Amino acid sequence: MCGITGAFAPDSWRDRVKAMTDSLRHRGPDDVGFVELRSREGAICGSFGHRRLSILDLSTAGHQPMMWRDGRFSLTYNGEIYNYLELRAKLEQSGEWFRSTGDTEVLLGSWAVHGPNALANLRGMFALALWDRDLGKGYLARDAFGIKPLYVAETSGGVLFSSEIRSLLASGALNRRLSPNALASYLCTGSVAEPATIIDGVFAVPAGCYVEVTRSGDRVVVGQPIRFASPLDPTDEEPLGLAAAGSQLRDALRDSVRHHLLSDVPVALFLSGGLDSSAVVAVASEVSDRRLESFTITFAEAAYSEAAPAREVAEKFRTQHHEIPLSGHDLLNALPDVFAAMDQPSLDGLNTYVVSRAVKAYGIKVVLSGLGGDELFAGYPSFHRANYVAPLWKLPANVRRFGAAGASRLTDIRAEKVGVMLNNPSPALGAYTASRTLFGDRHVRALMGSAYPSPEDRDSTDSLEESRYSLLQQVSIYELSGYMRNTLLRDSDVFSMAHGLELRVPFVDREVVRAAARSADAAKLKRGFPKPLLAEAMRDLLPPALLGRPKQGFTLPFEQWMRRELFPEVDAVLGSSAVNSVGLSTHSMGAVWQDFQQRRSGMNWSRPWALYTLMRWAAQNGVYFDRAVATERIPITAAG
Repeated sequence: MCGITGAFAPDSWRDRVKAMTDSLRHRGPDDVGFVELRSREGAICGSFGHRRLSILDLSTAGHQPMMWRDGRFSLTYNGEIYNYLELRAKLEQSGEWFRSTGDTEVLLGSWAVHGPNALANLRGMFALALWDRDLGKGYLARDAFGIKPLYVAETSGGVLFSSEIRSLLASGALNRRLSPNALASYLCTGSVAEPATIIDGVFAVPAGCYVEVTRSGDRVVVGQPIRFASPLDPTDEEPLGLAAAGSQLRDALRDSVRHHLLSDVPVALFLSGGLDSSAVVAVASEVSDRRLESFTITFAEAAYSEAAPAREVAEKFRTQHHEIPLSGHDLLNALPDVFAAMDQPSLDGLNTYVVSRAVKAYGIKVVLSGLGGDELFAGYPSFHRANYVAPLWKLPANVRRFGAAGASRLTDIRAEKVGVMLNNPSPALGAYTASRTLFGDRHVRALMGSAYPSPEDRDSTDSLEESRYSLLQQVSIYELSGYMRNTLLRDSDVFSMAHGLELRVPFVDREVVRAAARSADAAKLKRGFPKPLLAEAMRDLLPPALLGRPKQGFTLPFEQWMRRELFPEVDAVLGSSAVNSVGLSTHSMGAVWQDFQQRRSGMNWSRPWALYTLMRWAAQNGVYFDRAVATERIPITAAG
């Protein structure tokens, strides 16, 4: 796990790349590397930078950027290839040989043999940049789920890329200007939907895609994305019943966890007390020959704390368990460091920051998380809503539009969500969109005023051939490529790597996803019984009480803390004159804060906290809103 930076340019841009690389020291405190890129004729074509967190092959043989032995390919890479031993064995059978014992050289060798086709064979999380000296061409690529981030900016002098947006800003080549489309996206959902980012002119390489970077006249340009993998491919296989699907899932999860435990340093576990993280702990304890450490955040607010079930799981599997108490005052004191680590404004992720800080203090470098379970096993309300409202899509579209128009005119946010749902072309997309809506269209328009972009201009939902998937598979894909990618994975990466901690997600694995998708929809929903498919797979490992326990959700007690310990801080920020710097209406922001204080129906903590986070993040990074910039071109779009 590392941080990668670089430039494709007629000059090396050494100083810019060095500044970007230095800004990523937190991601890779163990080593630093830099290499100039040259053409076959010897002309300078840019440079790569690397910050290393040593996990596999701790020797200098794993140093990056790494060059293939004939000098043709140079690579800077962030992530883990979990099937690298299998890939290495195949390459050695064909006559290749390796100097190191890690996955980086295997990735480089796979590219040397197969070119971009090598990407489809990778099982893992990765973001990479590769230079082909003979072709005079660069490549940027990202794993199928978007677990690892990769951001790019086209400038007049060349193309910059990095693992973090703040690193690109450290280059000095970009304006610190908010993107209007991304600002609207953030207000809608609490995070910016890819491929856009909060900074005008900076875009994410789409998940499961690579892009080519080439010279075009006197400019260096980024080509359109070429897809090599998707979160879930359609299949003609007959859906399995609960027992058969549970058995296949158990095998896939055991295999995934075994691969995710590969490390030359100790591995720990996040344990929230819910079914997902408990399943990971159970399987990890089953396949590992080491005693594992587990970590749980606890709260004095009993309604939010899962200390007791987490303790029960830890005792059952004999992990070395650590409880990390967190109070509102603790969080208040941590906020300066949180915003110093945050790469884009986000409604979520503070829990990951806190627990990652504690884990790192114990000297841990790698941790496994249960992230992804809700997306695969119908753990979110969006799955139940889609199943419940699906009959409405048998009605004529104009009837749904009439109902949507009526609901959207109501001032209650929950009623507005009904309008959002009915306005979508399918029950899956409607249920997903309604579940993830923070501020509806009317509220976003009021907050942004004349800078408000039309919904069509900011729509970035991945296209999906819904007829090739079941209803719950559709919802799962929307959750995987939407909320999970844009919020959970992004925040997990940023806030764990802020402490030099590698966070691995064994549920977000191609084989586990395929196994989960094999089940019939009926096996994923059971009234009063959460995640029956995962429970079936775990029924001989986990306590029965845990298998039937209602989903609680791992969140901080914001509702209480924002009325007590955090109130003066949030009140001061939302009432400051700096509101104008982010381009939002002072009156509308004040109304949101007042509605929360007065406990107006539907106005929970998330909406004022999202506005507060935006303000603090913008101030932290010197970012501003320019009303002269109403729209911007998005050069990188998701490949079909």
